[in-house]
Amino acid sequence: MTRGYFLNVELDYLKRVVFLVFCLAAFWNPSLQAEVKTKELDDIFVSKELLLKKENIKKDWEKDLFLGIFSGGFWPSVTRTSSSTVYPSAKVEHSEGYSQSQSGYFGGFYLGYDFKQAALPLCGDKKWKAIPAVAVVFNYGQISTSGFSYESQSLHPSYSNGSNQSFIPEIAAVVNFSNSSPFVPFVGFTLGAALSWLVDPSAINFQGKELLAPDQTAFGSAFTSKFIAGLAFRIFPHCDVLIAYTTRVIAPMDFKLEPSPLTGASTVISHSGWYQDFEGWGAIQYNFWP
Repeated sequence: MTRGYFLNVELDYLKRVVFLVFCLAAFWNPSLQAEVKTKELDDIFVSKELLLKKENIKKDWEKDLFLGIFSGGFWPSVTRTSSSTVYPSAKVEHSEGYSQSQSGYFGGFYLGYDFKQAALPLCGDKKWKAIPAVAVVFNYGQISTSGFSYESQSLHPSYSNGSNQSFIPEIAAVVNFSNSSPFVPFVGFTLGAALSWLVDPSAINFQGKELLAPDQTAFGSAFTSKFIAGLAFRIFPHCDVLIAYTTRVIAPMDFKLEPSPLTGASTVISHSGWYQDFEGWGAIQYNFWP
């Protein structure tokens, strides 16, 4: 036991001596010092690069975001309409006609993302690039409508009017044509849903009798899509102004209305055919990149 104890002490002492000799050699040997310092600097640079890379990965997605608000006006085309009046006896009367919406207004906001890493060069010098983008768009619009319809058993028309309010959430796919100038053309299309409310509708037959109950609101919904073409230009750092022309199409939708008690009917179903309008609008867009 005593011999083993002294052997362990000697080994421990020997390790300390070897470590001391290595430290002295490193102090007196410049090349060894340089090698140690170089290794330390390399480790520092590598750590810094990894940190910056992680920071860039974290923030890169933010740089491609954009946010905008927009407003404009639209001019609808003539829409074919029809209605069905249902009586308690199961009798149904049909009428067909056309509605002419007046010019209306709309506005909303959008949040989108530019896929700059997917940019496609359009020419050899790469001055023109096609950059895809997607956005979530929220629209609100309002118009006044008026029209006429012919009942199946009468040659005289009935007249109708009301206010149509719509909330339209949709997804937009856009291609920006980036170039060396501050003006960037873009085209795109949207897909969404038109959620519409027909507010305080009125229908008067050729005898001057009101066919609908007053102060009512009817709801209808349908798929919608539109084509977009416009131009964006930079006015301030991070800030663009957009002007655009669009045309929207809304699929047919039905509104269930309450008839006037004087008619003796139980229900009126108003059917709106394919709708199309023509829109002009402007937007202010904030970009999260310079």
